[in-house]
Amino acid sequence: MNLRHLVPALALAAVTAAPALAADGPSVSFAGWVDTILAISDDDSDDDATTGKDEESATVRFTSDASLKAMWKVTDALSAKVNLWFDSEFADLQMREAYFAWSVNDTVTWSMGKYIDHVGWISAEPTGLYSVNASLIGYTAAYGNDVLGTSIAVAPKDSPLSGSFHIVNGYYTGTDAFNGSPSNERENTDLGFGLDVIFALPDDMGSINVELAYDMSSGATGDYLGNAPVDVLGLLGGIGGDVLLVGANATITPSKPLMLAGEVMFWTIGEAEDATGATVTDSDATRLQGLLLANYAIEGASIPMSVTGLVQYITIDNNAAEDETRIGGAVALLTNPLSSSNFGLNFEVGLFDIADEEGVAGADNNGFVLSMEGLVTF
Repeated sequence: MNLRHLVPALALAAVTAAPALAADGPSVSFAGWVDTILAISDDDSDDDATTGKDEESATVRFTSDASLKAMWKVTDALSAKVNLWFDSEFADLQMREAYFAWSVNDTVTWSMGKYIDHVGWISAEPTGLYSVNASLIGYTAAYGNDVLGTSIAVAPKDSPLSGSFHIVNGYYTGTDAFNGSPSNERENTDLGFGLDVIFALPDDMGSINVELAYDMSSGATGDYLGNAPVDVLGLLGGIGGDVLLVGANATITPSKPLMLAGEVMFWTIGEAEDATGATVTDSDATRLQGLLLANYAIEGASIPMSVTGLVQYITIDNNAAEDETRIGGAVALLTNPLSSSNFGLNFEVGLFDIADEEGVAGADNNGFVLSMEGLVTF
């Protein structure tokens, strides 16, 4: 479940769209955000003697990303959404979401199209984050990818339980979220299946979430787990192994200024097959990861602000290479210097330690990143 909590120092862009969608008759509303970051980082990169560049020195870079959302209320029961991302890492405009949602009744909603998957506690968008930098454990790689498919969501009134069931092209092959034929590493009829169950705690104390995502086969899991045999399936003419993710997370607010969160997730990738149907040796792998987070809103400050502490851990058991361990931690300060819920000026100090990076023995890496973020919503 990609939670969209209100960061204490910043309101979500989606909130600004709610009044327009609630109006009588057909209507269109817009929302979005602009996210700009200055980051100073350094790691254990070695100098490359073949270049004149000093690779061992720290890196200073600016980045800027943006999202523009359009929401249509067609009738009281039917709506549609488009979410376009302008990502500085890609030359092309990305369509992250394009789907319709039909409220069949007060309990059941049917949706179909392209959407951000249900996997994971960490938000896919910066407006839902309690930190500045991309998480060590996900979003796009470890949590899966955007998906293209259909879902049924059930949310009974006056019940603490709600959930959704998903049938999609696939979760772990990026091209499955695009129009076109399946990848060469999966059968034409292979699909992905997802389940998301949420239990709301009493007295608005938070929620507990259990989720599942299963791919019948996936050919892009090599980069995902550092599993080299799966990477070369295109050359082998084979079919990728099945992928199963199970996860649980919880959000608890024991008091008004304090929010606690935790997550644990486990993946298993089955053995792949080559073009003859024979098993590709050591092509299976597992991954276990988790996080702990605490956010505390500072009451009585001259400007709204909160402090976040985050710890993350990943271990990858890869039969084809050395196991990999990743540890990360961050402390962030989120502020509203203009006392506007639509502008956040945020700061973060992050540390990371990666042992046997990408499954290569001895390729350890550790470092730090200092960040300043200006985040604007409308």
